Amino acid sequence: MGLKGLLKHVPAYVLLQRIVGADRLRYRCIEEIQPGETVLDVGCGPAYYFPRLPSPLNYHGFDTDAPYIDWAKERFGGENASFHCGDFDEAAAKALPPIDVVLLLGLLHHLSDEQCTGLLDLAASVLSPGGRVITVDTCFEPTQGRISRWMSENDRGEYVREPAAFEKLALQSFGEVDGKVINDATHVPASYWMMRMTAPNRT
Repeated sequence: MGLKGLLKHVPAYVLLQRIVGADRLRYRCIEEIQPGETVLDVGCGPAYYFPRLPSPLNYHGFDTDAPYIDWAKERFGGENASFHCGDFDEAAAKALPPIDVVLLLGLLHHLSDEQCTGLLDLAASVLSPGGRVITVDTCFEPTQGRISRWMSENDRGEYVREPAAFEKLALQSFGEVDGKVINDATHVPASYWMMRMTAPNRT
């Protein structure tokens, strides 16, 4: 069984996340979420970080991988936490309440520019006043070392970008974008670009 097949098994996926330290990266991304907020998590996978979220909370998770969603639903699903197997599209967006925080963790570097713009526009459309979108993605950046650059070059995502390219895409949908490079989150040297987007460009 190859790595891709192994990662279909949720416990193996979660274990690998912890071994490489990817869980610590996600914990950083959810730090600012406050009790009582409504959260949309697109590409949530098994949502193993759900217990780290504040309580009470209204949570809506989307992923296209059924075993991951089933695993999350069994452990964390309830009155205030729903998990949906399928794409987050316009129909799904219209069915949601106003969202305080949208999480797009590790998604944009798998999407083309056009796909990114569509997803960010959709995320912007569901935000409540004062809401924000949080993203984090593998990136290329000038100060990264050889191992980190190798990791970026060999990431499964086909659209690993430099920070400026991610920011340019975000500014098409949002008036304010704050970003930072993270080099110290994982146990294996790797570079990530984290963005916080606010002030949607309403049309």
